[in-house]
Amino acid sequence: MKPATLSLICLGALLGAATVHAGQIYKWVDSTGQVTYSSSPPPAGAQVEKVTVPPPPTQEEVSQARERAQRDEEQARALESRRREQEAARKAEEARLKALQESQQPMVIEKHVPQQPNYYYPVNPRPGTPADRPRPKPVPR
Repeated sequence: MKPATLSLICLGALLGAATVHAGQIYKWVDSTGQVTYSSSPPPAGAQVEKVTVPPPPTQEEVSQARERAQRDEEQARALESRRREQEAARKAEEARLKALQESQQPMVIEKHVPQQPNYYYPVNPRPGTPADRPRPKPVPR
């Protein structure tokens, strides 16, 4: 809910409360258990509780409430305009960064490795086997 709408609702409730006269209010519970509030006296035999109603606000309090509501509305407008400015600045910065990234050419790094056809990896014997095995002896005939 927007702050301006909320302040108008509060102001309306405050002004509506000012029109209610401060008469006697009765509260009682009937036989079905329903709680009833009324300005007329309850039926005989009901347990009655008198509720005191606060006095209506003075003209000074009403004018202060109006001023507060007006200040709240002005503050809400200022915050909304500042939020819009920040959003526009953020979008402009994003557009600037995007244009900067698009304008840069991708850098290609070529790495030339010369071929060496006469180089072979050394052959090492497997671990645990002798490098030079003795030749088998010929079998006598």
